[in-house]
Amino acid sequence: MKKLYSLLVVLFAIVTMQANAQLSCNAAFTTQFLNGSTVKFNSSPLVSDSPNVYHFWSYTEVGGGYFSYSYAVSPTNIFPTGVFSIGHRVYRFNPNGGVLCTDSTNQIITVAQGACLISSYIYSYPSQTNPLQRNYYCSINNSSPTDSIRWTFGDGTSSNAFYPIHTFPNYGIYNVCLRVIKRNANGTLSNCISETCKLDTIAPAPCNLQANFTWYRDSLITVPNSYHFTNSTVPLSNTDSIRWTFGDGTSSNQVNPVHAYTTTGTFTVCLRVIKRNPNGTLTNCESEKCYPIIVNIPTPPCTLVANYTWYRDSLPTVALYTYHFTNTSTPLAATDSIRWSFGDGTFSNQVNPNHTYAQPGTYTVCLRIIKRNANGTLTNCIKEKCYSIVIAPFVNPCTLVANYTWYRDSLPTVALYTYHFTNTSTPLAATDSIRWSFGDGTFSNQVNPNHTYAQPGTYTVCLRIIKRNANGTLTNCIKEKCYSIVIAPFINPCTLVANYTWYRDSLPNVAANTIHFINTSAPVASTDSIRWTFGDGTFSSQLNPTHVYAQAGTYIVCLRIIKRSANGALTNCIKEKCYTIVITQSCNIAANYTWQADVSNYKKINFTNTTIAPASATALWNFGDGTTGTTWNASHIYAQAGTYYICLRVQNGNCISYKCDSITITIPVPVPTCTQLSSYTFIRTNNTVTFAPTFVATGVQYTWAFGDGTGAQGANATHIYATAGTYTACLTAYKNNNCASTTCNTITILPTINCNNFTLSINHVRDTLVPNRIKFTAVTNTIAVSQQWTITKIPSTPSQTPVVINTNNPTYMFLDSGYYNVCVRVTYANGCIKNVCKTIYINQNMPSTNVCILQVYPNPATSVVNAAVTLLQPQLINARVYNTSNIQVAQSQQQGVVGLNTVSVNVANLPAGIYTLRVLYGGQACYAAFIKQ
Repeated sequence: MKKLYSLLVVLFAIVTMQANAQLSCNAAFTTQFLNGSTVKFNSSPLVSDSPNVYHFWSYTEVGGGYFSYSYAVSPTNIFPTGVFSIGHRVYRFNPNGGVLCTDSTNQIITVAQGACLISSYIYSYPSQTNPLQRNYYCSINNSSPTDSIRWTFGDGTSSNAFYPIHTFPNYGIYNVCLRVIKRNANGTLSNCISETCKLDTIAPAPCNLQANFTWYRDSLITVPNSYHFTNSTVPLSNTDSIRWTFGDGTSSNQVNPVHAYTTTGTFTVCLRVIKRNPNGTLTNCESEKCYPIIVNIPTPPCTLVANYTWYRDSLPTVALYTYHFTNTSTPLAATDSIRWSFGDGTFSNQVNPNHTYAQPGTYTVCLRIIKRNANGTLTNCIKEKCYSIVIAPFVNPCTLVANYTWYRDSLPTVALYTYHFTNTSTPLAATDSIRWSFGDGTFSNQVNPNHTYAQPGTYTVCLRIIKRNANGTLTNCIKEKCYSIVIAPFINPCTLVANYTWYRDSLPNVAANTIHFINTSAPVASTDSIRWTFGDGTFSSQLNPTHVYAQAGTYIVCLRIIKRSANGALTNCIKEKCYTIVITQSCNIAANYTWQADVSNYKKINFTNTTIAPASATALWNFGDGTTGTTWNASHIYAQAGTYYICLRVQNGNCISYKCDSITITIPVPVPTCTQLSSYTFIRTNNTVTFAPTFVATGVQYTWAFGDGTGAQGANATHIYATAGTYTACLTAYKNNNCASTTCNTITILPTINCNNFTLSINHVRDTLVPNRIKFTAVTNTIAVSQQWTITKIPSTPSQTPVVINTNNPTYMFLDSGYYNVCVRVTYANGCIKNVCKTIYINQNMPSTNVCILQVYPNPATSVVNAAVTLLQPQLINARVYNTSNIQVAQSQQQGVVGLNTVSVNVANLPAGIYTLRVLYGGQACYAAFIKQ
């Protein structure tokens, strides 16, 4: 019963959109016994607006389990023996939506002779591509595969298929009937017959045409002011009428035309699309879109290549999941606009940022760069590079256990409150980082230090150990152990504690190996005797001395303090503190080099090492093409022109310095001879010819004679020949009286042919065994001379190179799942060129029969995008929305019912752009692209 009510609700939702309304309903009916078990029910006469009137009949056995139903106007049913309650309900719908009226009645009938229990019901749903086509299927109770099935469609045709697909000749209302006859055990037809009919309205599909287009300027220097227009109208078929007007008095009927403007200015470009019905006649479904296009002086080509590298920070003092990003884009200037998006909702405008992620996961990190012109204005030279970065959860294999013991030194010759600490941590290596904090503001890096406290008290002593890996880098294996140590007061008049700190002077105008010593002894008075020994045979009595070591080495520096009494006499309160200080060799080498291309071979580069270094220093060159060199000054021959990243490494002992930079090797432009100055090339398109010199040099006057009595001045020229024929076109190049030449070529202009009469479309067929192998066919009404196919992954990235196939009707094996833009460029014998593109979806893990295309509306969408899905049985429907980076940005889920379902996804919060809707149900995936405004 729940399934029945769900079907009824779906039916009511569909018919509320139909036309014709009436104000009255009458459910009265008469009963006609055709024989003992076959009964016909005749409804009362109704007005002719039957598409808006619907009937529901129910046959319920009184006190029994038999139940059946029908939606026919006057149905016939075969009953078993028994007493039945016959229910009839009539619904009349408003064409604008809602129910105008309803009426119901019941009758009790008695059937004396039993019959077979068979009943059926008809379902139908329209085709998504042809409004005259319907897909039919049925629900039959008590049937078997041997039963006879016959469909009649009300237009004089019939079918014996279980799920027929039928195309009606015209729009209208048709009485579609299904007759089922059971067969006996021996295969003969029995008298058990059930017939069900329904009125099916075949009407044109609503006009949801949305004309739209995009454009871009051709970056080729030989094609000035030429614009490529891409038709993005949805839905668009190859039978639609297309007309472009370019705002300069010209037009085109091509799907994706290319138009060259002769002057600069602002032009209003309009695209008008008119749908055709299945027989090719123009309909009233029409849509037009216009945009203003500014044609100005061409900007320099964009050679920007965005790219970057990254690595994870392993220092224990740095937050977990911290990454360093290095911008390797070229060419990169300080004025460029830089924007990093880290995939977790945060951004940065730094050149080489550091970023800390909150948790592990997969993040899409994108670097977008916009070039600025000389006055600082942003240009259209925009490039973006994205990578997926996988941050794995950090697993710390740290088995370190920090611990220590201690005891107080009782020797009278040792300073008061001196303690000895013993490191008992396991496992402990010589390379481990060790740090003691004694709770009195002092520290030590010794393995087993001795420490003297200034006074009694309770001190928290902590030992922290950090493990190092094989290359000496600190790891995240960190353990710390702390104890509270109680130092009882000790009566001793000498409370002096000698100590000091030091640091190396880093100022450039200070002598190398200059060390500043800070006396931190306490208590210390100005009358105390102070003596420093610096370990190199020198001494000082200053409170905080500065000392310059003559050379690198290891020195023991000691500070000894003797307290004086009130009368200035030296006492026995003497304390001394010594530390070992390591003075390393200072490194003042700054690697640098210059380079210059060899005058006789542009691929040979001469490198000059300009580093100021001792004669014992060595050099290592990395030439950026996988080769190296060790000479101080190097020469290297590259295999081909290009950009290379050169690094110079200069080393003198432990002092190492690097210098890295990019160099670009370009092919030198040949210097033309005087005779070559007049050579030229030309491109003919119908009766329009574009001329260009082979060499364009400064100080040269170019004069064109087109062979039809006309000419032009300047390096480049475009000429339209009025009539067909053969012409001799000449270019005269004059540099001076000693350098002038003329070159002539024969040009044949054929009679003008209207290229718009040629039609072109793409047909593709999937391999039944290998779904990702596709056979492409260019369908055209004229024999083509050549075909060029281009296959591009959607969305495309700068690192992806489109696949170009110069073969007629190729077969291509796709290596990856996703959407692809397939384009073919066809050249005809008369010079005409046609372009057409088609978007297909490849899914290697799913048979091609499980992939379908959706029709979405509205498109463009603003807040909600919808799609129609027809189900043969109740099941869950999942909808997902993906952006151009194939990242899911929205989703919805609903329980589908039998029949037509409307799937809706909220896209109000999505930014404007192009998205893909993916709907999953019943083991198949359906796709559609849409625009979010």
